[in-house]
Formats: sequence, C-alpha cells, structure tokens
Amino acid sequence: MENLALLNLPDEILHMTVCGGMARVLLLRTTGTTRKAAQIHQPSDTAMAAMSRLMTATSMLGCMMKGEDDSVTVTVAGNGPAGKITCVANGTRVKIAPQNPQVELPLKKDGHLDVGGYIGHEGRLTVIKDLGLKEPYVGQCQLVSGELGEDFAHYYTTSEQKPSIVALGCLVNNGTCLSAGGALIQPLPGCPDDVLDLLEIRAMFFTSISREVAEEPLEDLATKWFDGMDLKILEKESVSYQCDCSREKMEKALIAMGRQDLNELIEEDEGAELTCHFCRTSHQFTKEDLISLMERATR
Repeated sequence: MENLALLNLPDEILHMTVCGGMARVLLLRTTGTTRKAAQIHQPSDTAMAAMSRLMTATSMLGCMMKGEDDSVTVTVAGNGPAGKITCVANGTRVKIAPQNPQVELPLKKDGHLDVGGYIGHEGRLTVIKDLGLKEPYVGQCQLVSGELGEDFAHYYTTSEQKPSIVALGCLVNNGTCLSAGGALIQPLPGCPDDVLDLLEIRAMFFTSISREVAEEPLEDLATKWFDGMDLKILEKESVSYQCDCSREKMEKALIAMGRQDLNELIEEDEGAELTCHFCRTSHQFTKEDLISLMERATR
C-alpha cells in the first residue's frame, strides 16, 4: 500500500466512446481531490471513503454539463450516522460538506470499510442541476445500499432513464487516501442490447478501480479494458477540489436575512462569524459591518 501513496498521478477525467459511439465512458482519478477534502474536514477512514465516492460521482455529473456556469448539487441523506452530505460540482471543480465526518465504524466482515453502514441503507439521493434556467432540474431516488456506486446507477436508471454502470472506489490506510477514482458507462440512444451485455462483462475490470487508477495512466487502463471495442478517447480534463466562497458571498447571505434578524445579531451578539461548510474558511463581521449591511437590506 505504501508504494501507491508515492505515485501521485494527476487527478483527471477521461471522456471516451466505445462500440462506434454507442456508449459513453468516463474514467476518473480523484486521489488528490480526496486528500484535499480530508485536509479540510479531517474525516474518519470510513467517512473519507464515502466522501471520495460522492465527489467522484458528482464530478461525473458535473463534467457532462455543457454551460460554463452550470452546476450540480448532490445530497445524500441516509439513516446512518453520516447524516446529510452535500457535494457540488461546477464542471470539473468539486467541493463537499459532510455533516458528521468524524464518525467511524468497524470494518465489515470482508475487511472493507463500511460505507453503506456509514451512509445508511435507507434514505434519499437528490440531484439538483442548475442550468441557468428559471427552475433547476431536480431528480431523486431512494438509496439502494448506501455504498453509493449502486445508488448512482439506480439514480441514472430511474431518474434520467439511462441504464448505467457505475464504479466508485477509495483506498484508505490509517487516515491517508492512497488512491481514489471511478468509472461510468452509459449507453447512448440506439445502443443495442448485445452491446449492453458486452459492456456489463467488461465492467468486471472495475471491481478494484481505486487500485487500478493508482498504478497506471488512465489512457493505458482504457486501452486495456476496452480492447477490441472501437475505443475513442475524446478529451481529458483535470479535476480538483475548489471552493468558490468569498466574503462578498457571505455578505449577501447576511443581507438576505433581512433587517430584523441582522438587528438581533447587532444587539445580542455585536457581530457575527460565518464559516463555509465546504472549505471551513471563517469570516468575521463586526457590529459596524452588520450595521452597514442592514442599511443595504430591503426588508
């Protein structure tokens, strides 16, 4: 395991098609992204694995959106100790806000981290796509297992009517993410059943995807896994953990509270401290700051 931590291959998303363009394939490495999230949120090993899988899956959704300002927000709310976890992707930039990241669970009988137990086997997966229209697209589905790979496959099938193969993995050892990544295979319109059957057979290569993406470049993996399937590599993008919070955005949030709530903060607390849930950056607002913001509030 120690050797994997030393490779440090770049975080990337590889866009491909197979079978004459009959199916879309995404292959991701998200090791550095997971490490950055772990630095911010200091999660347990199990929480880190869950956060990594969710960031990888959300990045898949984000990189398929066309507009520069489009974003997708994914919320997982299960009946496990994780509580609610929210992840946002703007293109290939992703961030995450876990509710209870320090909770740890015993390993499962097979020695693997119990991500399903942490998330919960019952609950809801919600996807909100902001495409710059008046109303965002909202899709929901019930959790299948809480392991997240199966849950996202269920979401694509039920909410977007796109039967999909989703693989998500994160290799964690004593508080360190050694490797993380994932893969998505989706048939495109007109894809025949025999191609779907062939893709499902190839999906067995993804069972150890976190280790695989640590040891080889994504292009080499794709060439090996989809040999003889008319693989075409379309694009490669970098993926990273980035938060776009700012003092200006927090000021707008305070103004949106309205005059009455701001006045209560001024009189009772004589100031305020706002902390971003995604990057843990805090901003201080003095009494004078709040008075100035209250003057800008319209209600």
